[in-house]
Amino acid sequence: MKNLINLLVTAILLVSSAYPLRAIAQQKEDIIFLADGEQKKGKVLSIDEQSIKFSYTGEDVQYELKKASVAKIVFANGREEMFTKESQGNTAPAISSRSASSSTGNLLAVLPFEIASNDAGLATDIMRREVQQACADAIKAQAKSINVQDPRNTNAALSKAGIGLHDIANHTPDDLAAMLGVDYVVLGVYDIENKGTSTYGSGVASYDSKQKGDKQKGTAVQSNNSFTQINYDSKVQMAVYNNLGEQLFSDTRRPFIGSVDSYKGALKTLAKRMPLK
Repeated sequence: MKNLINLLVTAILLVSSAYPLRAIAQQKEDIIFLADGEQKKGKVLSIDEQSIKFSYTGEDVQYELKKASVAKIVFANGREEMFTKESQGNTAPAISSRSASSSTGNLLAVLPFEIASNDAGLATDIMRREVQQACADAIKAQAKSINVQDPRNTNAALSKAGIGLHDIANHTPDDLAAMLGVDYVVLGVYDIENKGTSTYGSGVASYDSKQKGDKQKGTAVQSNNSFTQINYDSKVQMAVYNNLGEQLFSDTRRPFIGSVDSYKGALKTLAKRMPLK
């Protein structure tokens, strides 16, 4: 009986001591807080200028996060490391740092436009950048007090921040403005629909006559001209936001004549309507 009691006491002590040890073991993990509010728990393996490598608790597989997406890390020993936009100066594009420091409250960046089309040949990255450049040129011509960031620098900054052309819609205007170091951002959509083709033609008949003696000889000449054109229905949507994410302007323009590059005239009209001058 005495031996049984001793065994029970020993078992209780072992079980009770296991819980604190397990709790301590569970607390010994790093917590990564992402900018979007998500948390990842595990072990931080390395931190470099561009990325953070870590493993989830209980796993050996290594994962990599973009440093720009991390807000802070709370390490297992209690130390916290913040990753603010200012502390990531080494990872931000050089052009953004220069723009932010030289900004006088009137620096504007035009982002690559979204392309909405039923023609896959038009919904390309090249077309997105062409519309972006045309928009920047239109704003430069109208808003004399606004400094427009070179679209090539804008795109380079987006690329270095890990933001692809198709990821722009996943970021808020104020985040984009902060990342680019500008006061305003322009977002837009070029909606172009291929309506099919139309063929036009014409024919002309002429008579080439020759005289020889009393006889007339002639030849009828028939010429046909035809051409085929693709018909498009298009519209341009453009919006301007400040660096607080507030929408200052939004409008849509539908060109009178639909063509692949009809966005140029529409953008000029929209630029005239902008409140920034």
